[in-house]
Amino acid sequence: MRTKRITIGWTLVLVLSAVTIIRAQTTSVIKGLVFADYYYHVNHHDRAKKDENAFTFRRIYFTFENNLTENIKIRFRLESASNKFGEAEKINPFVKHAYLEWSNLIPNHKLYLGIAETNGFKNTEAYWGYRSVEKTIMGLNKISSSADFGLAIKGDLGGIVHHWLTIFNGTGYESAEVDRFKKIGYAFWLTPVRGLMLEGYIDYEKQDPNTGTFTGAKDYYHSSGYTTIKGFVGYTTARFTLGVEGFSRKNKGSGSIDAVGTSKTDVVKRGISIFGSWITPIPKLKVFARYDVYDPNIEDGVWVSDTMNGTDDDFSLIIAGLDYIPMANLHIMPNVWIKQYSASGQENDFVARITVYYQFSSGKIVI
Repeated sequence: MRTKRITIGWTLVLVLSAVTIIRAQTTSVIKGLVFADYYYHVNHHDRAKKDENAFTFRRIYFTFENNLTENIKIRFRLESASNKFGEAEKINPFVKHAYLEWSNLIPNHKLYLGIAETNGFKNTEAYWGYRSVEKTIMGLNKISSSADFGLAIKGDLGGIVHHWLTIFNGTGYESAEVDRFKKIGYAFWLTPVRGLMLEGYIDYEKQDPNTGTFTGAKDYYHSSGYTTIKGFVGYTTARFTLGVEGFSRKNKGSGSIDAVGTSKTDVVKRGISIFGSWITPIPKLKVFARYDVYDPNIEDGVWVSDTMNGTDDDFSLIIAGLDYIPMANLHIMPNVWIKQYSASGQENDFVARITVYYQFSSGKIVI
């Protein structure tokens, strides 16, 4: 009986010791950020929107992260934003991230399971550095969602070689899967010298064949899908950052019916973005600028002037501004957003904004 009590006693000691060790190693962080604007439409191609102006929250993050062990972490992130101009509904949050991250299950790699970041433009976004002002060209034009549900693996293949493989639903974080196909994306990049990144990216997703069915000269049934390729070069120093990104996206069989009337043409979307930022001699002040060219419908292989298919819908975008940083994690950024359309007779958009960006964090909390 005495031996049994001693055994039980030692078991309790070991269990309590293990719990104490685990709890001592478990830390959590509560953090978030806010993008807020006052904007004014000085001019707009839609005359009804001219002089539209408002104070708005473009993005609010509330994030909880918990390190369960040295190598296992979970993240849960809510996002919310103001409604569109004229809509009086309340601001409602939604789930942006909800994933488990497992480091070194494969050496020098991280495994992600859940709603996690995608690899289409994350590296570009880091070099651009002004997501608080605008998304990158691929995010802005919905070439790829910033988060999706599935599996991902990211890591190093050597000192300067890195890669990131994703297998996602392909619907983004805002909706559930709608077909049996998955989006596969792969990013591969080199960092040969400090500050320099050379990246290539490709993704592919087959679409539900039923979406390709239509009635023309005869019924035609075909499979469809899309493929994206992109290249990115970025370079950053202590004083400035420069970046160039170009991409091409082919949507197979999503164009108009061909001359024979039995199939649909492919639609190709292309874009290029050039950006930079500089630290000025004036204390706490930076400047940034960006120039995009985007064509959403190169159906006949003509880029920039789609006069052949009658859809002259390409445009350029200029973003420029100042970044005043009075203290860490607070940015006040007057900026302009100018969208120039190629279509004859269509007026340009001109938006003046003051953007405020700030972050907050609880610091590490031992649970």
